[in-house]
Amino acid sequence: MSFEPAECPSLSTIAEPSATTPDLNLPLVHPAYLRLLVTAAAAEGIDPGLCLAPLGLNLTQLKRSDVPVSLAVWRSVMLSLERVAPRPGLPMRLGRRVPLLSHGALAYLMVSSSDLRQALEGLVRFAPLRLAVLNLRLRERGQHVELHARPLVSLGDVERFTLEFLLSMLCKAIRDLCGSASRVMKLHLPGSMARNTRIWAEQGVSVSRSAGWPYFSFPGSLAAMALPTASGPDRLLAWQACEEAERHRGWSPSISSRIEQLFRTGPSTNYKLEQVAEQLGLSRRTIARRLTEEQTNFSALVDASRKQRLLRRLAERRSNPSRSLTLAEIADDLGYADGAVLGRAVQRWFGISPSDLQRWVDAGLTRPGEASGAVSPKAKTVAPEV
Repeated sequence: MSFEPAECPSLSTIAEPSATTPDLNLPLVHPAYLRLLVTAAAAEGIDPGLCLAPLGLNLTQLKRSDVPVSLAVWRSVMLSLERVAPRPGLPMRLGRRVPLLSHGALAYLMVSSSDLRQALEGLVRFAPLRLAVLNLRLRERGQHVELHARPLVSLGDVERFTLEFLLSMLCKAIRDLCGSASRVMKLHLPGSMARNTRIWAEQGVSVSRSAGWPYFSFPGSLAAMALPTASGPDRLLAWQACEEAERHRGWSPSISSRIEQLFRTGPSTNYKLEQVAEQLGLSRRTIARRLTEEQTNFSALVDASRKQRLLRRLAERRSNPSRSLTLAEIADDLGYADGAVLGRAVQRWFGISPSDLQRWVDAGLTRPGEASGAVSPKAKTVAPEV
């Protein structure tokens, strides 16, 4: 239900009196998160009216609204909360109060995934439905999986509060999915944010200093651990619900994510541009142009997909030798003519031979050159494998 104009202003159009006309291309925040934020603040002993009254809103009106929230509204609420916070660490405590299932269809997609990696892939793919101000990317670095987060736009004076709230919320979601994650998961924060290490520790989160934007890391073995709530049929239904939500909002998947979907769910023949063009109903020139607009190209997507598939096949050889593929079969699975061509590709990617790479994977070590982190130039993924 949308607000009646006579009763209260639209959440998507509220701005500060001195603000200029908002940029319509800026991301909007799902109204559920504003509701969760003020509800969690109330549980901390903060009067929600202090945050909502300056906007001409009250909690009853907020509960009735399904209107996306502008960044101006989000900023106003965040600044109000910062002013009245009774003690440090408020954004982390608020994020911890957000239940996993409050994320709608995206939550059910994650809960029904086969393992934590697949759950995070779904989160990255559909994050814009709920976490529109964050850009999430999933990367594999040696024997660890990393979930990187950075703002899509400058959040100015509420950037730190927003990031700490959303990171804490993601921590809660990951721990709800996989209880053992809290023992081995680490949150890497830049120096300016890492000063709150003690407060994060109180929330049960291990923090390490790093350069750049925040990211989570955990062992690949944890990412591959089966989830007790896994259900293939339920995940497919949740995936379809997320896609329907995208269509309802007038969004469409990027061309790179559509190509990655074909790579993930189809045979190695999909690594040919002609085959992809036929399946997408687009010309090769159009695909190349749209990929350039997304700051990537077809060869980069193919390389990223092949490297991800290779590392997974090598990990399968270690974890289940009786059902693993030979190197020749892996070469065929990656669309190469033979093992020799695969060997040259591995040398080009990693600077070592396939057998050496297998030993690195078996030993659980970080391979040479991984600091450049080149497993995937894009980390939006992928349709469920059915």
